[in-house]
Amino acid sequence: MQIERETSGELTARVKVKLEPGDYQPRVEQVLNDYRKSATIPGFRKGKVPMALIKKQYGTPVLVDEINKLLQESLGKYLDEEQLNVLGQPIPAEDEQDSGNFDQPGDFQFAYDIGLAPEISLEFGKKAVFTRHSIKVDKKAIEAAVEDHRRRHGELTDEEVSGEKDLLVGHMAQLDDAGAVLEGGIANDANISIEHISDKKTKKALQGLKVGDVVTVDPHLVSHGHDDLGKMLNISHDQVHDLKGSFQFEVKEIKRMHLHENNQELWDKVLGKDVVSDAKTFEAKVKEEIEAQFDRDAEWVFRRRFVVDLLEHLQLPMPDDFMKRWIQVANEQEITEEQVNQEYPAYAESLRWQLIQSAVMKATEMRVSQEELLEEAKRMIGAQYAQYGMPIEGEYLESFAQNALANEEERRRIADVIIERKVVDDLKTRVTIKDKAVSYEEFAKLAAEVR
Repeated sequence: MQIERETSGELTARVKVKLEPGDYQPRVEQVLNDYRKSATIPGFRKGKVPMALIKKQYGTPVLVDEINKLLQESLGKYLDEEQLNVLGQPIPAEDEQDSGNFDQPGDFQFAYDIGLAPEISLEFGKKAVFTRHSIKVDKKAIEAAVEDHRRRHGELTDEEVSGEKDLLVGHMAQLDDAGAVLEGGIANDANISIEHISDKKTKKALQGLKVGDVVTVDPHLVSHGHDDLGKMLNISHDQVHDLKGSFQFEVKEIKRMHLHENNQELWDKVLGKDVVSDAKTFEAKVKEEIEAQFDRDAEWVFRRRFVVDLLEHLQLPMPDDFMKRWIQVANEQEITEEQVNQEYPAYAESLRWQLIQSAVMKATEMRVSQEELLEEAKRMIGAQYAQYGMPIEGEYLESFAQNALANEEERRRIADVIIERKVVDDLKTRVTIKDKAVSYEEFAKLAAEVR
């Protein structure tokens, strides 16, 4: 057997495998002998079928199968021995014909294309400068946070007439072009917050209403974006896109939030009894709380943005044409060239990030211990339950975490989370990071881009 490799592109190569009868014939003979031992053909006793008949019936398919197995084994061994960092798997060359005759077997030659991973240097240099956006904690932010505490500890009351900051609880029903309730149309119980409606005309129309009143509304003007409207009407994202016309809203309840007084009782509820004794000190504590929360948010956004920005900075080349062809060949279901071109950019970016992670893991000899897996599983499960107001800890949390790690797929997912965090932590030490303070509104836009 001879295996030769020649460079065919910046990150591609062609591997040619030449087989002689001595490479494959013993394997074929062994399989045919095994067939002969178990073959049951009329007119012959079991195990006594002439080999000529066995070869005639099974010879060619066995030859094809054994050569394919030999090629896979030989290519895999060759790539390992040559320590080639290949992407995907070898695929048959398109522009070079294989040689050999399965009906009259002799020498065979097969040609395969392979894609190679780019070399990755973790010495990024002085030009690798990245921005970490932080949120300015100004007076406006502090006032908003104080009001949020007052709201959370406030009192919700039922009102007779709606005002500019009230919540309307009622029922939405789709109308036809004539203004009547559409039979079989969209209908759902819904809440409308008058305070957060930006359209002045709609906001004014919803004030002064009483329980039992019915008004006509544009659903797009009493909601906040497609996701909110979908939840309000209990419809799909596609239905929201196509939704036109007006809805009837019948008022069932009118709720009003009375903010808690900014007094000692509130401060004790938020911070604990007698931690602070005046509004100024309370605001200082609230500021610390905001700064801690904003810092966590800033770090989360930075880490997500950092991966995107680092990939853009490195501009890692990829054997794009080879990878697109490999995706089509390897896919179990038929996939068109148009589909590949549409999905490939995201796939390539994901692959680039995997290569960077592998480079960091190799350079740092990174490992994930059982203790790290258990702690991460406990953290994730604890956070999940806390979301639903059911905090768990101690033996229960430990048991849930152990059960999660017993599932191989879940274990791998948790390990991936830990690895990515460790990789980003390491990469942060290799680049220059500059802080930039922005307004909360600007930060919200940055956060939306990386979600």
